[in-house]
Amino acid sequence: MLLKDYTFETMLPECNTFAETINAIASLSDDIGEVLPYLASVIKLCSYDDKTKTLTFKQDGKGIAIYSRQIAVTKLRDREEAARMLGQLKDLINQTYENRQNIAPCYKKGIELKYLDVFKLLPGTNCRKCGQPTCLAFAARLVQQEANIAQCSPLLGDEFEAKRSKLFEMLKSAGYEIPG
Repeated sequence: MLLKDYTFETMLPECNTFAETINAIASLSDDIGEVLPYLASVIKLCSYDDKTKTLTFKQDGKGIAIYSRQIAVTKLRDREEAARMLGQLKDLINQTYENRQNIAPCYKKGIELKYLDVFKLLPGTNCRKCGQPTCLAFAARLVQQEANIAQCSPLLGDEFEAKRSKLFEMLKSAGYEIPG
């Protein structure tokens, strides 16, 4: 077991004291820096920087950042959800550490997608076939992992082959699964 324990506190987001969600910061009892490259291999859509020992990803709409001695989680409903999420992360960290001999570490992974960069490569038709009112809204949901690129049916046509190719490459380099 690598991570034995942690303590955490919850707080309102700094920019909005009327927020409906809270953030949690956990202070870890042990330095987990050595497991971060293995976690980068285990977690599909993440960004990992070995120089700063920072692993970031989204899970269930929550932003998560894992550092050597700290974990930050955003967009939590309450303290109970924070405790549950941090417990799951502790289990993931320890399971990954125990199984590390079977995992190829990844020392640099993913780029952080920006919704405007994705938007520029969408058809721009605002056709609503994806279920969103605009291509911009779809791009935001895609980056937040709340939509799948295959939902944009116009992008899959011959007319947008150049944009599709660039967008698929961008998504692939960020760790997203690309339709066949």
